[in-house]
Amino acid sequence: MKLLYTKTSPYARKARVIALEKNIPLELVDEDLQKKSQRLLDANPLGKVPTLVLDDGTTVFDSPVICQYLDGLNGQVIMIPRDIPGRFEVLKWEAFADDLTASAINLYREKVRHPQDFNKEFIAAGEAGIGRAYTYIENNLHRLQIFNLAPVAVASAIGYIHLRLPHLKVQGDVQQWFEVISKRPSMAQTIPAVQ
Repeated sequence: MKLLYTKTSPYARKARVIALEKNIPLELVDEDLQKKSQRLLDANPLGKVPTLVLDDGTTVFDSPVICQYLDGLNGQVIMIPRDIPGRFEVLKWEAFADDLTASAINLYREKVRHPQDFNKEFIAAGEAGIGRAYTYIENNLHRLQIFNLAPVAVASAIGYIHLRLPHLKVQGDVQQWFEVISKRPSMAQTIPAVQ
């Protein structure tokens, strides 16, 4: 299987961590989203990463679907619980983390596109939202103690924010939690890097 991805994508990071935890070999194909390859466009007409290409050429996207697909391949490690309450608790956290990531991406892009005259109200509202998300995480850290897709998704979102918006780094208990989870081998191997 091939995972079309970028080294900075927190969405791809979730899939990479699941594959590492479950000992699923993935061929990583680093894509340039500014100059999308025909390979990526053939696999995903929207040209988005991550996109998983199976050995028979079938493609799987978007990251929540890829994560569920990979988790279903073997029972070595269960990253998404099979029981309904546990499953939807984890998927809720994944959705929360993906929305947090989308907010961070929007802030980053606004500042890249308009470095001198960015929309201050948009930035302030987005940063306030990230602050509220951090408070929510802090108030619910007890729900992120079992290593599964929930803390992976949240830590992936935070890692992206630390990379792209370093002035919004987590503090306090969330920072301590983030430092601990970041030392896990699968997380350490997938730390986002600027290309």
